[in-house]
Amino acid sequence: MNTGRSRTADFLKGVALIAMVQLVIVEYLAQQPILNGLAGKISLFLGGSPAAPTFLAIMGYYIARQGHGFRHTISRGVKLILLGVLLNIARNAIILFDVFMAKASADIWHLIFGTDILILAGLSLVAMAILIRILRGHVLAYLALIIVFLLLQYIIPPVEKMAPNSVILPFFYGKYPQAQFPFIPWFAYVLAGYSFFLFKKFFISDQFKHSRTIKIILLSLSGILLILSLPFGFDVSINHRLFYHHGILFFMFCVNYLFWWLLSASSIVNRVNNKLTAYLEFIGKNVTAFYVIFMILAGNLALLFQKGQDFLMLFIVFVILLAATSFFVWIWVRMRRKAA
Repeated sequence: MNTGRSRTADFLKGVALIAMVQLVIVEYLAQQPILNGLAGKISLFLGGSPAAPTFLAIMGYYIARQGHGFRHTISRGVKLILLGVLLNIARNAIILFDVFMAKASADIWHLIFGTDILILAGLSLVAMAILIRILRGHVLAYLALIIVFLLLQYIIPPVEKMAPNSVILPFFYGKYPQAQFPFIPWFAYVLAGYSFFLFKKFFISDQFKHSRTIKIILLSLSGILLILSLPFGFDVSINHRLFYHHGILFFMFCVNYLFWWLLSASSIVNRVNNKLTAYLEFIGKNVTAFYVIFMILAGNLALLFQKGQDFLMLFIVFVILLAATSFFVWIWVRMRRKAA
């Protein structure tokens, strides 16, 4: 079992968190002209491929790298599912309180059981624990399973029409309004990260891994493909329905982006070690704590402020929330160290 940390992985997660922060603030607080304009579209794009796919692929990679047992992986998955539900309650605390006091009306079950990425991560861990027992280390089987999961949404009937008020089905499948991260197709990124580790371990020699020339060639080829496919990736990213329920082509776009960004980030981390990279690695190392704390703060702040903030106010809120979240994460880390 390998429990060592990777600076590159923490850096990637840290950058992904910043991308997520700016997107949430823009979506929650921006004026409609900003949200519908070029700035809003760029924000959606930056909060798309650089965020959720990165988190999930790295999670899949570390499931393979750490090699925890069946019970440990199942237990961790269940805890993340419960944490996701508790996060939904905490970030909707104000509106839930208003509903309880009969000051407002809302579908409380969909607020509590909205498909948060933490719930997806928990379901993915449970699924991976089962698959690892069945498939072991057969990388081709995992690659085939990726294709199967991406094709399932084209085969399964549109269940949201048959069960429009379902609370549980959006966790797994369906283009429900509250289904932002359904298991199908997003589990494919966890499988991709897991498969990438197996592929590196069994098929790539150490000489190949450390060849600078090969890395430059791969980075260049991936970069060219990324530039050519960027218009397509941008169009899907700025459309919520297409992004959250995308198919094989956008998955391939994201995988190529992740490969290019992995090689680029590895080069950055190997050459740069300053306060900025240290900060990004710090929040990346504590990604779950950062995400939970930020979403609680942002979710309740959005209920206090109506949409209609200009660029200056959005920047101020970005700085304040980023600073506040980082401070609370720092406190949380210190408390854990003292308790250890």
